[in-house]
Amino acid sequence: MAAAARTKRIKLGTGVSLIPLNHPLRLAEEYAMLDVLSEGRLEYGIGRGFLNYSYQIFGIDPEQSLERYQEGTELIIKAWTSDGPFSFNGKFWKLEDYSFFPKPVQKPHPPIYASAVATSESYIWAGRTGLHLSSGFFAPFPERIREGIKLYRQTLRESGYDPATRDVSGVFQMYCGDSNEEARQHGGVYALEYFKFFDALDARSPHTAKAFARYQRRPGSGFTGRSYEEMDDMHLLLIGDPDKLIEHIRWAEEYYGANYLILEVAQGGEPHEYVVRSLERFAKYVMPKFSARQ
Repeated sequence: MAAAARTKRIKLGTGVSLIPLNHPLRLAEEYAMLDVLSEGRLEYGIGRGFLNYSYQIFGIDPEQSLERYQEGTELIIKAWTSDGPFSFNGKFWKLEDYSFFPKPVQKPHPPIYASAVATSESYIWAGRTGLHLSSGFFAPFPERIREGIKLYRQTLRESGYDPATRDVSGVFQMYCGDSNEEARQHGGVYALEYFKFFDALDARSPHTAKAFARYQRRPGSGFTGRSYEEMDDMHLLLIGDPDKLIEHIRWAEEYYGANYLILEVAQGGEPHEYVVRSLERFAKYVMPKFSARQ
């Protein structure tokens, strides 16, 4: 909301809004208000989260996360698109003649980006619902993600949607350096710290561990213990000098069919001054290579 007040053109989004851990109507109202105050600049990223501890805090069974996620998203879309009072009779949420306010500016509703990484069910549901897709291009199984994206597009077609009208986005850790070595020292080392943290959280989170189990049983399939060079060779990192980043983005476009990147730029305790310098270089040297494309 603060960013909306200080900007005019930049899109504002979430990555991600945790549907199962909130009442969908509260989310619908808060983000509709953001869409109104930003004059239609909201991009709404949604997901289930992966920390079992979060579910414990809110007293929600992690085994219900998928059902709550799907039902909650259905309720949000219904609230955003209903012309008058509406009712909803779900397993977790029930409403009778509810009048929703405020209506979002974007019609029929703000673009929604559904998360999908390890499980095929997530890709299928996103395609069947006609939502945009967001995945994790830093995950250590790029072939599986590519197959999931193909499944998503196939499901879109089978459900009557044109895949050309839907975004495929993915998350990378990004640092744009003066050189590849400088990028490694001022960006790569912090990405490694982030991945160690990610692995530790994943190990404590049973419902995410189930989703990743078949990959993590393979030797070296997680992040911990994997070298920077290995991750770089696997195209898991968007870290390097401008030329390397330009080449890598073109690779992601070709390999995944992605048209949208989400960049994590301040992870692992990276100092603020490094983040700022990286973003300035990225804006000056990398973005112009893609800014004129549609």
